[in-house]
Amino acid sequence: MRNLIACEHCDLLMEYPVLNHAQQAHCLRCGNLLMSRPKHSLQLTLSFITASIILFMAANFFPMISAEEAGFKNQMRLLEAAYAFFAYGEWLLGFIVFCVVLLLPFTIMLLIVYLLLPMIFYRRLMPKTNFVARLVFSLQKWSMVDVYLVAMLASITKLTSMVTIELGVGIWAYIAFSLCLSAALANLDKQRFWRYLDKIKCHQILKQQKM
Repeated sequence: MRNLIACEHCDLLMEYPVLNHAQQAHCLRCGNLLMSRPKHSLQLTLSFITASIILFMAANFFPMISAEEAGFKNQMRLLEAAYAFFAYGEWLLGFIVFCVVLLLPFTIMLLIVYLLLPMIFYRRLMPKTNFVARLVFSLQKWSMVDVYLVAMLASITKLTSMVTIELGVGIWAYIAFSLCLSAALANLDKQRFWRYLDKIKCHQILKQQKM
């Protein structure tokens, strides 16, 4: 069964396709896209993740918005978005915002770096690579930074009618971070990752035999 792949739409079993760069495989029965192999997909994922980490730090360090009314001016950073709910006693909302906006994206980024950096540059596998990879692919669907970004922009639009709003460096960094993280996750092809992992395992076995 290892050399077979099933179509997600019609459940047709087919031989696992071997693709070159920029090729795609479609189901013989329904034409559904089975898998694709974008050129340098894992390298692009690592590049976008590196940019995402830098932009994520900038979004936490610099103010996102500044609100001014009657001479009083307040600034908000990304971390303070979750803290504001805790301050007003909304513990559940604060916890959800903290996990979805801060903890989960940062965890995914670190885990991807943990996986891809040694694989791409050193052709090595870190401990618990299989477990970490499955965790990343499971958490990938829960990344909602784009949803939070849309909600935040909608809130800012409503606030402009009540107070004077100035957009800071942090919000532009967060917008760029959302785009880079979305691009990284879009380029993280599951099938491509597991096949590359198998290649590295074979390379390590051959290297040990030569020694």
